[in-house]
Amino acid sequence: MIKFRLLSVLFVFICFGPTAITQEIAIGEWRDHLPYSSTVSVAATGQQIWCATPYSLFYFNKEDNSINRFTSISGLSDNGISRIGYNKEYNTLIVAYSNTNLDLIKGNVIINMRDIIESEAITPEEKTINNMTFRENFAYLSCGFGIVVLNLESEEISDTYYIGPNGIHLNVFELTYNDTSFLAATESGIYSADINSPNLAYFGSWSKDLSLPFPDATYNYIAINGGRIFVNRYSEVFAEDTIYYYENSQWKKNEELFAHDDVKGLKVYNNRLYAIHLYYINIYDQELNQLSSIWTYNFQASPNPYDVILDESNTWIADHQLGLVRIDPQGLCTFINPNGPKNADVFSISAAGDNVSAVPGGRDLSWGNIYKPGSIFTFTDNEWNTADRKTDAAFDTIYDIVVTAVNPFKTSQVFAGSWSRGVIELNNNTVTNVYSPLNSGLDYKNNEGPPICKVGGLAFDASGNLWATSSHANNILSVRISDGSSLGSWYSFNLGSFSGSQDVGQLIIDSYNQKWIIVRAEHSLIVFNDNGTISNNGDDLVKVLSSVAGNGAIPGNKVYSIAEDNDGEIWLGTDEGIAVFYSPGNIFSNTYNFDAQRILIPRNDGSGLADILFEFETITAIAVDGDNNKWIGTDRSGVFLMSPDGQKELHHFTEENSPLFSDNITSLAIDGDGEVFIGTSKGIISYKGRSTPIELTPGEVYAYPNPVRPGYTGLIAIRGLAENASFRITDISGTLIYSGRAEGTQAIWDGNSLSGRRAQTGVYYVFVASDDGSDEVVTKILFIN
Repeated sequence: MIKFRLLSVLFVFICFGPTAITQEIAIGEWRDHLPYSSTVSVAATGQQIWCATPYSLFYFNKEDNSINRFTSISGLSDNGISRIGYNKEYNTLIVAYSNTNLDLIKGNVIINMRDIIESEAITPEEKTINNMTFRENFAYLSCGFGIVVLNLESEEISDTYYIGPNGIHLNVFELTYNDTSFLAATESGIYSADINSPNLAYFGSWSKDLSLPFPDATYNYIAINGGRIFVNRYSEVFAEDTIYYYENSQWKKNEELFAHDDVKGLKVYNNRLYAIHLYYINIYDQELNQLSSIWTYNFQASPNPYDVILDESNTWIADHQLGLVRIDPQGLCTFINPNGPKNADVFSISAAGDNVSAVPGGRDLSWGNIYKPGSIFTFTDNEWNTADRKTDAAFDTIYDIVVTAVNPFKTSQVFAGSWSRGVIELNNNTVTNVYSPLNSGLDYKNNEGPPICKVGGLAFDASGNLWATSSHANNILSVRISDGSSLGSWYSFNLGSFSGSQDVGQLIIDSYNQKWIIVRAEHSLIVFNDNGTISNNGDDLVKVLSSVAGNGAIPGNKVYSIAEDNDGEIWLGTDEGIAVFYSPGNIFSNTYNFDAQRILIPRNDGSGLADILFEFETITAIAVDGDNNKWIGTDRSGVFLMSPDGQKELHHFTEENSPLFSDNITSLAIDGDGEVFIGTSKGIISYKGRSTPIELTPGEVYAYPNPVRPGYTGLIAIRGLAENASFRITDISGTLIYSGRAEGTQAIWDGNSLSGRRAQTGVYYVFVASDDGSDEVVTKILFIN
C-alpha cells in the first residue's frame, strides 16, 4: 500500500468576476478562445452552477445571470478536465484533470495537488480520474489504478486503495456506498467492502460480486436508490450497454424499462434515479416507475447529455454538443455557454485587421489525410462564428482544411484551403464559393485525379490577388484575380518537373512579389517570380532551393514555417532552428550570394564562442509584429518573442510560467490591434502585444482604456498613429508629461510622468509631429485618479 502525501500546494488568489470575451484586453493580458459547447461535468455551488468542458471551466451566476470563464488565465493549474464535484460542508470544488492533476477551489483560493500525477507508482496509462464520491470529510476519487481518498479538511491525500486481487491495480470507474458497504464499479466486475472496515487499503477487505450474470465484465457506473443497486455493464458495441439492478438478493435486468443504449451516467437526486443515455435521460422513482424522459430540448434540439444535477427546482445538464442546459419546472430549456470556436483543434490561423480565421484540419506525418470534418472558425467583433456541415451543405464532402487566409483588403472575406477538395470562400461567415479544378485554376492531384485537389498554401499579394498551391499537380501554383465576377479570373503555373511530384504547403509572397513555397521534401523551398506579368509565362522564373551552399544552404531536414519581416528578410523555421535570407532579392541573381544564414548568439563567457539560435528546436510558426519583433512558435518549448535581429529574448512563454495551454505551438497570427493569436495543441489563446502590425494605415487615432479609471495600473495604448511616429503627452496647461516613439502604429504610455509620478486627474493631450514639423493634437485621454 502506498499512501500519498501532499507534494505541492499552490495558493492563487483569484477574482470571481466575469471574464467576458466581448471586451478588449489590455496590453500584456491574455484571453482564451476555447470551445464551450462541449461539456462533460456539472456541479452546483450555492449561487453558481459550474460546468466543465474537456478544456476548461465556466460558471453561471444565478443572481445576475452572468456567464463567467475560468481557465488557466484565471488561475487553474492545468487544462483537460475529466470531472468536477462540490462538497458543500467544506465549500470545496474539486477539479480533476484528465492527467490526474487536481485543483481544489475554496472561495478565492486555488490549491493545486500534484500527488497522483507525480507518483512513480502509477503508469501513465493508469493516470485517470473517472469520478468522485463525497462522504463526510472525504472525497473518494475513482482512478485508473484504484481509489484515492482525499481529506477535504486537511487538504491532503490520506489513503489509496488498490482493490484488485493480491493488490493489483484495477481501473475503478465509480464508487458509491450505503449504510453497510462501499461498492466499486471496475474494469473487472463489481467489488464491495465493509464501510466500517479498519483497513480498506488492504485488498483482502474487498471482494468481487460473483452473482452478477457477467461477473468479470466492465462496469462503469453504479448508483443506489430505494434500496436497489444499479450498475451499467459497458459494451464496446454501439448501443449495447446493459443496466442491471440488485433486488431481493438477486441481479435483474428489465429491457423494457432499461433499453440497451449507451449509458453516460447513473445519478440519484431526491430519491429519483436519472439514467443518462447518449441521446436522452430517463427518470425513475424508488418503485422503478418511469416518471419522465428528457429526449428533446423544447423541440429545438436533441440532447447529448454527459452529466446532470438538480439544484433547487431546476435540472442542469452538461451536454456534449450544446453546453450547459437549464430545464425549469415548466420544462423550458435555456442554453448557457460562453462564446467560442466549435472545437479546440487548430492547424492554421490567419489574421488581418479586425478578423481572425482558424481552421482545425491537419495531415499525418506522411502528409496523408486524417479525414477531419471541414470547418472554419472566424473571430470578428470579439465573437467566434463557425461554418461547417451544420451551417452549410458545402462542407459535406470537404475534410482536412489546413490553411486559411483573411483578405487584408476586405477582412470580411476569408478563404480556406482543404487537403481534399480545393478552396472555400466565406463572406461575412457565409460560404459563397467552393473552388475546384472545375471552376478555377486549381489542379487535381496527379496520382488520384478528380475530385482530389489538395491545397496547402494561400496568400494575398500587394494587388489583392489570391495565390494558392496544389500538391502533386501539374500546375502547383494558381492565382485568383478579383475582377468583379463571382469566381474571379484564374491563372495557373507549371513550376517544373520537380514541383509536380511534391507535397507543397505554406505559401508567402515577399516584397519583391516572389512566391515562396514550402515543400515536404527534405530542406526544400520553391521560389517563383512572375515578374509582374501574370498572364505571360515567358518571363517567369523558378528556383528550387536546397541545403547546398550557393543554392540556399537551408539547415536541418524540414522547413516548417516561413515569414517575411518588416525589413524584407525571409525567416525560415526548420527542425534545427531559425535561418534567415537577408538578401531575398538576390535569389535569381547569378552574381550575388543569397544563402540563408544562421543567427549566432555570443556566449559572452570569454570563450569567443557562440551558439546557433534555436539549434535544437523545431520552429512550427513565425509571426512578425509592427516593431519587427519575431514571435517564434515551437513544437515543445512554447512561444518566444525575439528582438528584430533575433539576438535578444524579450519573452518566453510556456505552460509553467504563463497561461499558455500547451508548449506545442501549431500556428501564430497577429491582428490589427496587436493581439497575438497562438494556436496550441490544446486550443487557441491570445496575448495582447505592445506593437500593432505595420499593415495598419494611419486613420482615426484613439486611446484605450479611455477614460483611465481609478485603480487601473496597466499600460495605455494610443492606436492609429503613423508608423514609428514620435509623440508627446502634455497636461491641459501644456506641461510635458511623457514622450516617446510609436511601436508600429501604436504608442504605449504607462500613465506616469517622466519623473515616475502617477498622472493626476485631468485631460491629457497626445501630440504627434506633422509633416511640416509642427505638433498636432491627435487625441485626448481622460485620467481619473
